[in-house]
Amino acid sequence: MDEESNEAATDLWSQMFERAAAHPGAAVMDPEYDPRGDEEHARASFKAAGWSEQQADELLALSSRRDEAAPSTSPGVNRSAEAFHASLCDDVEAEMARQGLDTYRSVARGIEPITGPFASKAGVIMTEQSIVSVGAFTFRFCGIVAKAFYRTIMLDPVYWQSDSFALSEAKLLLRTNMPLALYWNRTFMSFAMTGTNGTVPFEPSEPALLPLVEQVARAMEIFVIAHEYGHHHHGHGRDMAADARAEEFEADQFALRLCRPMGERDRTPIWNPYLASGAGGVIMLKALEMLRRFEHALGAAMPTGDTHPSADERIARFDSVAAVEPIAFRTLKGFRGTSARVMDAVDALLKDFLSVMPEADRIRMIETRRKLWEQLPTP
Repeated sequence: MDEESNEAATDLWSQMFERAAAHPGAAVMDPEYDPRGDEEHARASFKAAGWSEQQADELLALSSRRDEAAPSTSPGVNRSAEAFHASLCDDVEAEMARQGLDTYRSVARGIEPITGPFASKAGVIMTEQSIVSVGAFTFRFCGIVAKAFYRTIMLDPVYWQSDSFALSEAKLLLRTNMPLALYWNRTFMSFAMTGTNGTVPFEPSEPALLPLVEQVARAMEIFVIAHEYGHHHHGHGRDMAADARAEEFEADQFALRLCRPMGERDRTPIWNPYLASGAGGVIMLKALEMLRRFEHALGAAMPTGDTHPSADERIARFDSVAAVEPIAFRTLKGFRGTSARVMDAVDALLKDFLSVMPEADRIRMIETRRKLWEQLPTP
């Protein structure tokens, strides 16, 4: 990145972050935090998932080296968030460069010291520069959803793609695997209540499955970051009279334009069909819509469709990808369709869970959530 091209954005981000980080509820690390307790818990969890001691040591050492090498755009936030954000932005910008798009040079990056899984683009007044930021827990949300998604696919890999698929039967399949259904519920309840994964148990994937779970997580992460670069590339947010819904569709198409070649080129361990097809975007959009429903059930205002189209409206336009290549189109659409089926089945089941929540428990949780969120800095 050309630092001179984003100097105003970088300076503005420094000021924005400093104000947000000063809030008592900001998601910044305690200077006296001792990671040894967390590492001990992680090792025990890896062992329970079938990891050898050597495998766990190697993974933890790799994570430590990655975090140490991460830039510091937002002093005090979790180093893993910095590392992931830097890597993803680097990958998105590299693909933009391959496609002859150089607008990324005027983008600054940052980690919001607030809770919640989101990414956003902030325009810098009177300039062509922008800031692409993510919440401190965005990548944890993607990782947990990816893990639950893959476990759901593996309940019956053939069924999710079959012509006999029915939503009612898919819900039953999830109900007969209640630990997984409750894991989904706990994930959305945790993020809806606190904006974090604080009450989601750490359950690592088996070593052999980890690369496949990471493919799904990467596809979600790249889509959401590339979408914000799309807003920047097209100059969205500068014209107050612009159609906000049209801008969302345009940013989606920009993300898909980057995702396909990136997914085809990825070797993690093979090409990443969730990234190439835009299925990562399908999973992320539907997961965020489910999260908003949980937040609404716990007292938050439900956003209207005036500025953001629904997930289904946005996904319906993903079919523009590879439309002129029939074979590729069928393959890519197949991954998107299967991903949508999984997420729709999860959504239908979790709606049932919310509908039978005792009213006294709901009222208690609404009050608890209100108190928690009053203590947090706002985006």
